[in-house]
Amino acid sequence: MRFLVLTLLVGCGSSSDSESEDVGVTSELTELRVDPADIQLSTDGESADEIQFTAYAVTETGEEVPTDMVSWSVSNLSAGSIDNAGLFTTSTLNGGITTVTATHVGVEASATVTVVYAQDQVIGELSGDIVAAFASASPTESDAPAIYYPPEAVTVPRNLNGLAFGWTEASSTNVSQLRLRSGITDMRVFTEGSIWDTTADIWATIAASNTEGLVEISISSGSWDGSNLTNVVKGPDTSLTVNRLDARGSVLYWEPVSTIRGDIMRIPFGALEAEPFWTADNVGTSSTDPSNCMGCHSLSEANDQLIVTHNGAGGQFTIVDISDPDNPEIERYKPGNASFHTSSPDGRYLLGVYEGEARLHSLSDGDLYQTVNTGPGLVSHPDWAPDGESVVLVRYQHPGFGVVSDDNFREGEIIQLSWDGSNFGDPEVLVASDSERNNYYPAYSPDGDYIVFNRNSPRTWSRPDPDAPPESESTSCLAHPAAELWLMTRSGEHLTRLDAANGEGDLQNSYPKWGPLPDDDVLWLAFSSTRSYAIDPNGGTPQVWVSAIDPAKILDGEDPSAAAFWLPAQNPTTDNHAAIWWSK
Repeated sequence: MRFLVLTLLVGCGSSSDSESEDVGVTSELTELRVDPADIQLSTDGESADEIQFTAYAVTETGEEVPTDMVSWSVSNLSAGSIDNAGLFTTSTLNGGITTVTATHVGVEASATVTVVYAQDQVIGELSGDIVAAFASASPTESDAPAIYYPPEAVTVPRNLNGLAFGWTEASSTNVSQLRLRSGITDMRVFTEGSIWDTTADIWATIAASNTEGLVEISISSGSWDGSNLTNVVKGPDTSLTVNRLDARGSVLYWEPVSTIRGDIMRIPFGALEAEPFWTADNVGTSSTDPSNCMGCHSLSEANDQLIVTHNGAGGQFTIVDISDPDNPEIERYKPGNASFHTSSPDGRYLLGVYEGEARLHSLSDGDLYQTVNTGPGLVSHPDWAPDGESVVLVRYQHPGFGVVSDDNFREGEIIQLSWDGSNFGDPEVLVASDSERNNYYPAYSPDGDYIVFNRNSPRTWSRPDPDAPPESESTSCLAHPAAELWLMTRSGEHLTRLDAANGEGDLQNSYPKWGPLPDDDVLWLAFSSTRSYAIDPNGGTPQVWVSAIDPAKILDGEDPSAAAFWLPAQNPTTDNHAAIWWSK
């Protein structure tokens, strides 16, 4: 039991009263209580809110006495702070939920504070009167306006550099209210446009307030003449989820500069703009040199090396020292030929493919060690498992249009070979070949438990002659319009189409690559897609998109993917492909 000496005023009579003096009474403390026990406060980004907490000592007789003989603490400093006297002051930066705790010699009592971040953003030349006008309106439910970006049920990391919102316009309207709400956020945006792009600061506020929480999104529109709001309609609600952790590292991808040149760009996650990382200027060749097409690239994290193929598929490759991300330098220049390639996790080897043949090179000097036996047929698209114990490749019998090309084939199957540190084992088929489908671009998840890959939809492969290429359809793997994302376990089981990530229609969902493994149950998957989004409502230009994957769901027969979001900081006018996630 704990004890606290409580001085109770048990006598307050006249001086002749035998009990008129204050008497100290020692009572046994059984518990503490904090008042109020649950409170909601608010901040608008400028003014803080306050509440005075009081601690009560509860004795063995059930009597409660206010006491200041406690220490105060809060569990979430981003929501607010508390002083030694129990005065809690909210943050002005964001909302949040925090526990306020009073402690006396090991005895604790707590209360819950919910801080709601409520702010209005009036964009452009609109007057502040629009806020009250929408607040008093009685909108009619309608199919328009309708939010098309971000897509329904998307999951995003908290460290995005802003997030764009786009919606279709309702007829006879010229102003809209976009509202973002959760238990700790209520942000209203008023604009005459149909796109609102959050700044990094505003997004940081929304993300901090809703980490690991659901954000409800609503959109309403009306006709505004400067003083009156009429014809108010409300569209369908949607939602997004903010993951509790940051996405880490940066994304390296290929961006075409001309018909014969392409550069490798870098976006550190959360950056404002993509930056050129490895270009023709680094190689020392002219902008018209075909060797400047450097679409095929891979990483050796163990050695801080970038491996880049020049002159397209089958070209020679360069090993680049990227230990200093701001100053990449050529380490070995064009020591061999390889289209697609992957490095062993220990940094010793490079497994590349050239004209359908798998070749093992040294990463120290690029020398060829051996040609790998992959069974009958040709191979492409290798990937090394994170634990170093196996590799996956695509094996095929039918090159595109009868020509051997490492990025142009059909009827591919996914195979896996074990690796003991010196030799590869016999190939094991994980996904069998199919005359109606093409399987390609396999990639191990960062924990090594799952494999994502591309598959072409069967509807694009119907043809009278099974040995002929599909009519009016390219067999190129990178840019096939009907490419889909699929996932399976490392053993080839639980084959699952990633419905949410794929979206609807032919969106060219190509070249999936995983992000670094975060301390969470969500993995990030980057890929190229031609879908529409707020900056480009019509779509059609390949851009890098990212989906949150919860792979544990695959074991329960569920789609483990979430709707994808556009990776900010890209150039929206270029065809961006082959995104590889780097831990730096």
